[in-house]
Amino acid sequence: MKLRLLPIVALMLPLMALSAEVGDVVKFDAPPQKVGRDVMQAFANRKSGTSFSGRPVPVKDLGNILWAANGINRPESGMRTAPSALNKQDIDIYIFDQKNVYKYDPKPHAMNLVVKGDHRSLFTERMKTPVIILLVSDVSKFDGGGYGTEDDFRRMGAFDAGIVSQNISIYCSALGIATRVRASMDGPGIQKLLGLSAKQIPMLNHAVGYNK
Repeated sequence: MKLRLLPIVALMLPLMALSAEVGDVVKFDAPPQKVGRDVMQAFANRKSGTSFSGRPVPVKDLGNILWAANGINRPESGMRTAPSALNKQDIDIYIFDQKNVYKYDPKPHAMNLVVKGDHRSLFTERMKTPVIILLVSDVSKFDGGGYGTEDDFRRMGAFDAGIVSQNISIYCSALGIATRVRASMDGPGIQKLLGLSAKQIPMLNHAVGYNK
């Protein structure tokens, strides 16, 4: 009997691992020290994707993209891979896939379920890639310090989103993952879906996948 049960247990292990990946919290492995092309090759090969396949992005690669985008690279201080105006760390990252919407949490290097369901239709239908990464600036983090006007805060948030966006583009280039940065999206629909305030502004989104 023991010999007959072993194959069944072996078949169950991959299923158990898969169910752990698609739950309310997706915990990523620590990012590797070295991966893909060197930085000059990544710049030389950077381009916007124009035609995507339906091939899914592996969880491991998605975690590395999110860490490169705006993860914590100095745990002792909580500093990020991307600079931000006045170090307010105003950029939040949301991940839209075929099943759910998640929010990236840099401290545990994980993403937490926000909304169930496929909501990629809030972005341009012309490129419904397996993953869409949304960059939101919480400009309320600039309030109260005498740093400028509301227009200044929005401008700082836009600059910070652009830096995070570039991190995504360069990492994807280094790994041979296709991406395209876009401003087109249903901003009010996204704010309603995610429960964002008027000062949490969707700035940019990245279509992420693989070339056909």
